[in-house]
Amino acid sequence: MKKLIAVSLALALAACNGANDDVTEDAGTNEDMAEASDILEGDAPGFEAVAPGTYQVTRSGGEVDYIQIHPGMTFSRVDAEGNATGGSIFMKDGMTCFLVEGEEDEACFTDGPTQEDGSMETTSEAGDVSTVVPVDGNLDDYVGDSE
Repeated sequence: MKKLIAVSLALALAACNGANDDVTEDAGTNEDMAEASDILEGDAPGFEAVAPGTYQVTRSGGEVDYIQIHPGMTFSRVDAEGNATGGSIFMKDGMTCFLVEGEEDEACFTDGPTQEDGSMETTSEAGDVSTVVPVDGNLDDYVGDSE
C-alpha cells in the first residue's frame, strides 16, 4: 500500500509539469530503467517527462504525503505517517511507475490531465484516486506538516 502511494505521488507529480520528449520503446528491466534515467519509456506515456519539483499528494482516504521529484528520474517521499522512501520513476504499459529502493515490485498509476492550477488526479492500479498539487520549496520544508 505504501509503495502504491509513493508511486501515485510521483506519478501525479510528474504529470503536473510535462515537457515534450515522447519515447515509445519497451520499458526493459529495472536496471535498464535506472541507466536510462533521463527519459521515460513505455507505451503511450501518460505524461511527457517528469518535472523536478515538490508536490503534495492527497490520497483517496484524505492522507497527505509529500514527494520531491529529482533530475534523473528519481524521487524522495515522506508519507502521512512520516516514513521516508525514495526510488526511481519509469513508464510501463502506458502508466507512470515508481520503484521504491530495496523493493522488487513497482507501483503504477494512470495520470489524468493537468488542470489550470497545475494539479492532476492519478489513479492506482487498485483504482484509488489521489490528487497531486505542486508546492513551493523542498521536501524538507514539509516533513513536519505530514503528520
